[in-house]
Amino acid sequence: MINLIDSPGHVDFSSEVTAALRVTDGALVVVDFVEGVCVQTETVLRQALQEKIKPVLMVNKIDRGIHELMLDSESMYQRYIKIIESANVIISTYTSEDMPDNQVAADKGTVAFGAGLIGYAFTISQFARIYSKKFGADKAKMMEKLWGDNYYDSEAKKWKTTDKAESGKTLKRAFCTFIMDPIIKLSKSVTENKPEVYNKMLEAVGLKLTQEEQNATGRLLMRTVFQKWILAADALIEMVVEHLPSPKTAQKYRGPYLYEGPITDECCKGIMECNPQAPLMVYISKMIPTGDKGRFYAFGRVFSGTATAGLKCKIMGPNYVLGKKEDLFEKPIQRVCIMMGKNVESVNGIPCGNTCGLV
Repeated sequence: MINLIDSPGHVDFSSEVTAALRVTDGALVVVDFVEGVCVQTETVLRQALQEKIKPVLMVNKIDRGIHELMLDSESMYQRYIKIIESANVIISTYTSEDMPDNQVAADKGTVAFGAGLIGYAFTISQFARIYSKKFGADKAKMMEKLWGDNYYDSEAKKWKTTDKAESGKTLKRAFCTFIMDPIIKLSKSVTENKPEVYNKMLEAVGLKLTQEEQNATGRLLMRTVFQKWILAADALIEMVVEHLPSPKTAQKYRGPYLYEGPITDECCKGIMECNPQAPLMVYISKMIPTGDKGRFYAFGRVFSGTATAGLKCKIMGPNYVLGKKEDLFEKPIQRVCIMMGKNVESVNGIPCGNTCGLV
């Protein structure tokens, strides 16, 4: 099960970002293709790495590069390289010893490219799967070939690391030929309303539009065509599943950072082992108002133990100091619920590694 928690990227909401990061295990950092890495991107990445959160990158709004800036595939590739390098410079600045390998790389599958407005995104690994069958090569080898200075000489049927073909022609980068060019071609054929072009392209990848879908125009048609081919959900969920850690993995190295007491303490051990039988430890990141006046859901993440209704627990407020009585309350948990967008579902108990709402 994957929980997605959206936090604002605006500079005024830095505390919200920290609260969101505290209850997660990985971060999907979204960067605008046109704007590139901004000051705020650096702030968010710095916060993520301080919280010992592993980042993956999504380059968004590439449709603007195609239609507004009218860039060709090579220029777009150069822009991608620049964005990924800028992000990696920031990541390497704030990397700690217990999390050495946080760099993002397109050929490792930790960078996705797409357009959120149209609802499409892709990673190199998705295309590597398609082309590895075609070329009869291994997927991992194919991923390396589809990024960086790799060129395919179709006449000689050979891979090259320089852009000169055996016949003396200049070759196009493999990433441009196999990935970016088809996307640009499909995008432009839909905008210019050339059904003979995009229907032929869709048939080549084994997709067909229904009569109703063919009658659509403009952005609706663009959405239909691209979501059938490279749906954003598939790319992003795959990236999250394959490259971001599970609570069991993440809490091993986050435990000592999250817990202020001694590491040998049973509570800290419970967090590090992500043990549902250990003492209950919950971090509350946000208070969400309910329909009733003056009542709130305490939204947070269970790090150790199991949150069940009727369980008596100690609530340590933000001003609590160890050994003192101020800002310390003992209350039973009335209800435990799962918060899913605007829906709230009451349950008996929620074990560690999950987010929950407490009443």
